[in-house]
Amino acid sequence: MTVLLTVKDLKTYFHTAKGIIPAVDGVDFSVSQGETLGLVGESGCGKSVTALSIMGLVPSPPGEIRGQILFDNQDVLSLSEREMRRLRGNEMAMIFQEPMSALNPVLTIGDQIGEAIRLHQDIKDRDVEERTIDMLQLVGIPMPERRLRDYPHHLSGGMQQRVLIAMALSCYPKLLFADEPSTALDVTIQAQILELLKKLRTDFNTAIVLISHDLGVIAEMADRVIVMYAGKFVEEASVSDIFHKPLHPYTEGLLLSVPRLDRPRKRLQPIKGSVPDLLDLPGGCSFHPRCPYSLEICRQEAPQLKSLGAGRRVSCWLR
Repeated sequence: MTVLLTVKDLKTYFHTAKGIIPAVDGVDFSVSQGETLGLVGESGCGKSVTALSIMGLVPSPPGEIRGQILFDNQDVLSLSEREMRRLRGNEMAMIFQEPMSALNPVLTIGDQIGEAIRLHQDIKDRDVEERTIDMLQLVGIPMPERRLRDYPHHLSGGMQQRVLIAMALSCYPKLLFADEPSTALDVTIQAQILELLKKLRTDFNTAIVLISHDLGVIAEMADRVIVMYAGKFVEEASVSDIFHKPLHPYTEGLLLSVPRLDRPRKRLQPIKGSVPDLLDLPGGCSFHPRCPYSLEICRQEAPQLKSLGAGRRVSCWLR
């Protein structure tokens, strides 16, 4: 498969009155055309900031981005804001986490989807409306001609999420970031949204970076998984290897804290403690205060992310 996105040593810092927050601290990965990459971890681990950094949506100041981001052979960090606007929403797009805050409450659905098309595509107004209707049909919204004139508050949460997906796909992007696309939706609507994303990947060969803390969603959707903790990547593997043979204690802890229908019923084992304050990270491995296998070296020196072959990488002194 052709590599579409390559990220090297990405660092995103936020300068605050209390100090510098390393929200993303030296991550490396790539995404190929038509691939779905799962990015998992607890809230506050840096998953969304990673996507926002690549999309050029981290405000500066207080944000500062370092490293290299190559998208379709373009150096993203060297682009001007005007050039980035041409790219963002056109060749790469993002489905944001909260549809109620991502949609403009005073603009109609048709105006919001049409704005993205007019900005990036050289087509007539009549064709803009036709494509908007096509996009709404594509994401399964009934009576799309009527919905064009509806406002966000006229729609349910599931329908609002579909509108966000329609907006993100309106210019047929090569890369789509989906940030918790099924959060706060009931189980039936969640299943429909995930099936829609699968169909879009098949129909348009769109690469998807799926950001989620829901391991069930990742198991169903992803080809490859990266586990993130305290701004760093701690494990990378195929979805099968992650779920059947996790190598990092944090990955193991995430899996043990999820109920399983294919195993005997037993008490869940939550990971003790919480994600550390990024302004006050522990010495050595950031996970060692919560790790049941912690060694003396874990408390003194941070392990490097090393390759184990067959697409596996892990950052742990035990491996």
